[in-house]
Amino acid sequence: MSKFYLSIQSKFLLSIVLIVFPVIGMIFTWVGIHNENQAMDQVVDQARILARQVILTRQWVSDCGGVMVLEDSRGARDTFYFYDDQLDTSTGIYKRFTPSMVTKKLSEYSVRQDLYRFRLYSMIPLNPDNKPDRYEKEVLTKFMEEGLREIVRVDQTDDKPYLQYMVPLYQKSSCLQCHKHQGDAQNDIGGGLSVILPVKKILSEINKDRMKLVVSGTGLILLTIFTLFVLMRHVVIKPLKSLGVMTDEITRGNLDARVKIDTGDEFENLGEAFNTMAQRISESHDSLEEKIAQATRELSEANRELKTLDQLKSDFLANMSHELRSPLTVIRGGVDYLNRTIKTTDNRNYIEIIDKNLNRLIRLVSDLFDFTKIEAKKIEWSFEQENLTVLIQEVIEIISPLAANKKISIVFEKINDIWVEFDLERIEQVLVNLIDNAIKFSDPKSEIIIQTREKQQFVAVSVKDHGIGIPDEHLETIFDKFSTLPTSRGAKAEGTGLGLAICKAIIEAHGGRIWAESVPGESATFYFTVQRNLQ
Repeated sequence: MSKFYLSIQSKFLLSIVLIVFPVIGMIFTWVGIHNENQAMDQVVDQARILARQVILTRQWVSDCGGVMVLEDSRGARDTFYFYDDQLDTSTGIYKRFTPSMVTKKLSEYSVRQDLYRFRLYSMIPLNPDNKPDRYEKEVLTKFMEEGLREIVRVDQTDDKPYLQYMVPLYQKSSCLQCHKHQGDAQNDIGGGLSVILPVKKILSEINKDRMKLVVSGTGLILLTIFTLFVLMRHVVIKPLKSLGVMTDEITRGNLDARVKIDTGDEFENLGEAFNTMAQRISESHDSLEEKIAQATRELSEANRELKTLDQLKSDFLANMSHELRSPLTVIRGGVDYLNRTIKTTDNRNYIEIIDKNLNRLIRLVSDLFDFTKIEAKKIEWSFEQENLTVLIQEVIEIISPLAANKKISIVFEKINDIWVEFDLERIEQVLVNLIDNAIKFSDPKSEIIIQTREKQQFVAVSVKDHGIGIPDEHLETIFDKFSTLPTSRGAKAEGTGLGLAICKAIIEAHGGRIWAESVPGESATFYFTVQRNLQ
């Protein structure tokens, strides 16, 4: 599973967004709420001032016992008079206006100019128009029972929002003459006054201010993010990219690459350290290349000397083994003559010892001769279509006397004829070597199992013994030249150590491979394969 990768640039940008957006967003949200509350507080203060002015006007009219107004004047038209008091003058008839009538006329004038309006209400009104609605009754009850001095609410009528400021009206001594039924003492609550201000324009301005805050806040956030991002790219990302590019150049082998960072901070120090490191690497590389070149020349010279020595060795071994065959053949003839002529027991024991060691010497010389020819690639191969099954049976027949001496049985189940292209003499040499080794390494009265397995491209042969087995650490090295193992439990290693090396070379020349598997202390199995057709 691939690891999730996020660049420093992306991390920094994400961090800025996660920090700046909430912080500036909260600031602008608080400013918007504060401005909205401040605007509404100003409206309430305005309503409070208007209410106070109306109350003072009513108080003045009440203290004056009413105001005499010209009956036919524009401001007195359509007025219902509660009193019949009138004053005849040369300019016309004047009638008395009560505080409530003055308040009503002031409200009508303000409504005409769409400014505000007043409303009086009382539990026991003298004027039916002053009868309270359900909400006003609740407000009067709160004024009387809870002692509240003012109540503010924002409501809406005909899709026109308004602010309603409500205060209680207290009975004064001048009011008791007309409103005796509403209270027996001064300062009793006789009713209430509502100042109703339209707030549509104010709310519209608040919304506009809110939108301006959103736009300006978003702009400020984006500007802040952009500024920090550009600053971060110049101060952090650009130096890091320069270091990364030069690191890649050095990785590709350009040791002359150098970074240039002029930030006047730790990154510049890092760049200088990087250049110093690159310079030292370049110097070390040049020195190392010189040493490698010198070592290569020395190795080349040593290799030439080794090849020369190896060739001399191979020539010596080939010549020696060839020269040794002639005297050994003569000695072989002499030993055979002695075997036929000498009959005494003591002498025959000596002759058997000579014969045994002579056989070992002949095998050694033969192995050396074969190995040097194979190693020098001077061996001549004779690949023909041959019956591998018949060859295995012939080898078993030849080598059976050796197995009989240890009472070992060789088991080979003939399945069918197997025709393969191979060098008969050399594959016979491999089979003889493997079966002979199996006999040496097997315990007495055991068995050796030989099997074949056919595939489309090759044929596999296995030789399994039952004996001491092969340690795991030797399963590969046994095919090296001069590698030997003990032939029985507790015995010393015997042989020249060339047999399996020769087998490996022969099998590889047939396009196959040879290997061993083992259960230490129980058995060892050798396998080899040969291709059906070498063409």
